[in-house]
Amino acid sequence: MGTSPSSQRVSVLTEVAGVPKAFDYEVPLGFNGPLEVGSRLRVPLHGRSVRAWVVDNASTLELDEVKTVAASLGFGPPPAVVDLCTWSAWRWASLPARFLAAASPQRLVRSLPTRPTPSAIAVSESPVAAWGEGVARTSGTSVLTLGPASDPFDAVAAAYETLRQLGALTTGSLVVVVPGVDYAARLTARLGRAGVPAVDLGEGWDAARAGWPVVVGTRMAAFAPVPDLAGAMVLDGEDERLRSEAAPTWHVLDVLAERARREGAPLGVTTVCPPAWLSRDGASATLSHDALVAGWPTIAVADRRASDPRTGWLSEELVALGRQALEDQPEGIALACIVNRKGRAKLLACKRCDAIATCAACDAACSLGETLRCSRCGQERPVICASCGATAMKLLRPGTAQLAVELGRLFGVPVAELTADSDPASLDGARAVVGTEAVLHRLRRAQLVAFLDLDHHLLAPRIGVELVTLGLIGRAGRLVGGRGHERSGAVLLQTRLVDHPVIEAAVEGDPTPVADADAVLRQQLGLPPFCAAALLRGAGAATYGEALDAAGLDVRPLAEERVAVLAPSHAVLCDTLAATPRPKERVVVGVDDESF
Repeated sequence: MGTSPSSQRVSVLTEVAGVPKAFDYEVPLGFNGPLEVGSRLRVPLHGRSVRAWVVDNASTLELDEVKTVAASLGFGPPPAVVDLCTWSAWRWASLPARFLAAASPQRLVRSLPTRPTPSAIAVSESPVAAWGEGVARTSGTSVLTLGPASDPFDAVAAAYETLRQLGALTTGSLVVVVPGVDYAARLTARLGRAGVPAVDLGEGWDAARAGWPVVVGTRMAAFAPVPDLAGAMVLDGEDERLRSEAAPTWHVLDVLAERARREGAPLGVTTVCPPAWLSRDGASATLSHDALVAGWPTIAVADRRASDPRTGWLSEELVALGRQALEDQPEGIALACIVNRKGRAKLLACKRCDAIATCAACDAACSLGETLRCSRCGQERPVICASCGATAMKLLRPGTAQLAVELGRLFGVPVAELTADSDPASLDGARAVVGTEAVLHRLRRAQLVAFLDLDHHLLAPRIGVELVTLGLIGRAGRLVGGRGHERSGAVLLQTRLVDHPVIEAAVEGDPTPVADADAVLRQQLGLPPFCAAALLRGAGAATYGEALDAAGLDVRPLAEERVAVLAPSHAVLCDTLAATPRPKERVVVGVDDESF
């Protein structure tokens, strides 16, 4: 901080998406605030005041009219992160300002705290700790496959202590990325209790910018503003929350791999189901077979092929295991059922004539409450079959709310519905929950987790669905505990695909066959990571696809204003995307988006 001479000029990039180029501004006399690459400013642009980042010294060209910086907005990302943001914009066909905003604080930071001195901690002698120590002593990406109930904390603690002993934490920082906010808070607190000076990026951006020894955070921690990266670790590398669903569709692993390469730092990744990207590019390691299997939950399979149709979605196996779970865990939520359909019921049929209950006005399917209600236009009518006049309906695809009611009647205990929108207070007093995949992220413990319709996951029309489904089963295993623990519970899979490789892998406690098959299939079909891909969406997708086809890329038109684009490498794909002008019509480019 300090006073800058009136002749100083800086080149800045504004937050305005429609103006992607940098502009020169004059720094006024008496300017107070940080003024280095990455520093945040407020500048005038086209008659309004906008936020901006310093990206370089001003050009040497003599300009007649140069506007003046309006004010300092404090610290921003350090120069190395600014360069990383520029690379990320190229890599995911976006704008640097979007990544710079992700790397910047939500509030003004005008001063930085004093960085603490890293202190020594005790490290266990477990195999997980030995891997963490090895990560800190090597370069490149190292991958550890472990059971979902196995604790990766020893690896983080060992990596920290080894980096401290090597002197890398004298000025550097260890960045640890986890999938969820609650996970980050728990890990930060646990490291603190162990004597590690750690900070949660969500609450301590200024501490991270000051170079705190350990910085923990969610996806945005890939752009953590630490001035010197000593090392990085990603826990649960297979978790889908590590990828941005909205464009730009960047992934933590890609960003951190590039950042670690640039700064010569090691990157360690733990995973339950190693994706093909990690299998190909990372130095893989696995716990012993017995330790790997012990970290997977006990699996029970309910074969629905020959089940009594009158039982609906609540199988005999669920009833028996659910009652046992409620008995084994007399307090708290003992039973969690997962089905990815919210609401009362998504498809109803008459019990007498099997006619589907549809809306008389728009023919959309009706949901069941006190009346039959159209989910499209909102019209309601009595619970009467339009074909035969019967008043009894059967639920072909019940939602979470309806199943919660049925489960409560069956077990005679309070049952709550749990979705991403649920209020945590709604779980008070509940002994069981029915919900979407949010159950796996919102709960900490259960005695039984049941996937009521696993086939819905296994048969999803997307690439890599097998690994995704196996990852969901693994996350459920964390709630019930590994089969190597005495008081652990079980995971119930209701399915008609009892011989599916994913179910066999879960029963065996070894994801390797599924991961290997996924990698082989991708290589045979020429899919990522053995090529580079992008998905174009919007009214201008076809036009932009034609331009990319003329530029030499493999363009494959899809339905509903969607176009897939393939290239032999990301260098070819991203260079071509950057060099090809976009059409006037709206088009969203999702590099690495495999939802085609």
